[in-house]
Amino acid sequence: MKEKPVFKANMNNCNQLTTWWEEALHGNVKSFGRIHDELYSGLYFYLYKIIKDEDAAQDVLQELFIKMWERRITFGPIKNVKYYFFKSARSLAINFLKAARPEFVGLSASHDIDIVFSREDVLVLEETGREVEHMLALALNTLPRRQKEMIFLRYFDNWNYDQIAEVTGLQYQSVVNHVHRGINQLRIKLSEGSKIATTELVLS
Repeated sequence: MKEKPVFKANMNNCNQLTTWWEEALHGNVKSFGRIHDELYSGLYFYLYKIIKDEDAAQDVLQELFIKMWERRITFGPIKNVKYYFFKSARSLAINFLKAARPEFVGLSASHDIDIVFSREDVLVLEETGREVEHMLALALNTLPRRQKEMIFLRYFDNWNYDQIAEVTGLQYQSVVNHVHRGINQLRIKLSEGSKIATTELVLS
């Protein structure tokens, strides 16, 4: 039985990614390979959370990198390479769901993505006791879909609000509001189990 992927946040050097992309524009396969290696784990984890199927997530990710390489001249210079890739991955994931699953036929880029958290995901944030990990995962999964996606990007990959807005297509203030409402809801839910102090520690 395959283990579910667990992503450990990796802070990328945006300037280096931009340099590699500029070199890739001139046909440098090695530089494009470096972009692939740098972004692969984060993109795969994000796609897996959206699609909820390991093989399908890998297929969509492969499609993404092929598309980005073959159409690189059309795309031209990219200001923020990482978030352009994530935004493109999100779009491809939505297209996959629409094509593969009838219940998603009407899905669009503006729709909420339903991300499900596991206890293993919570381990990414902080070393905590098993009971707390379980409670936090349960609490996260009770949030509205949009709040879950915002919190996933904010705390599981250390994105700032501008970056989340860029990828999801939401306004900056809307992202801030969703994250703050989600955190407040988590504190309320966990305080019911006397775990509010842990929540403030993990999601500060």
